[in-house]
Amino acid sequence: MDSYGFDLSENGLSWTKSEVAGFSVMLGAVPPDSVLSLRVAAQPFIKADQILRQHFFVFINGTYIGFRILETYEDLEFVLPRNVLSTRGMRLEFVIPTASSPKSVGVSQDVRKLGIAISGVSFTLRDRQ
Repeated sequence: MDSYGFDLSENGLSWTKSEVAGFSVMLGAVPPDSVLSLRVAAQPFIKADQILRQHFFVFINGTYIGFRILETYEDLEFVLPRNVLSTRGMRLEFVIPTASSPKSVGVSQDVRKLGIAISGVSFTLRDRQ
């Protein structure tokens, strides 16, 4: 996995450490009568009375997939449009314009711009209904 913008040093989750984080993934062909979904388990970097939520956008191969506002841990699902599917690989990117450093809010000396902590990413294939 070719990733950028993630801190991969913690077990069980990866914090985004800048406003943009992403990685590449290879998937097989998706049958024409199927729907592919991206599932993301994430929690926001928040600080009571200062940072109440994190906004983030999801892009695949430069195409906008969705937007969410996280205030707490959530399991999210994004249905992928067929035009982003490629057997040559996909570039998944998270853009978090509200990412903030713990230092900026007085939590610690950590200068990483934390946005969301991702504890799981998966792709789900199901029959079109």
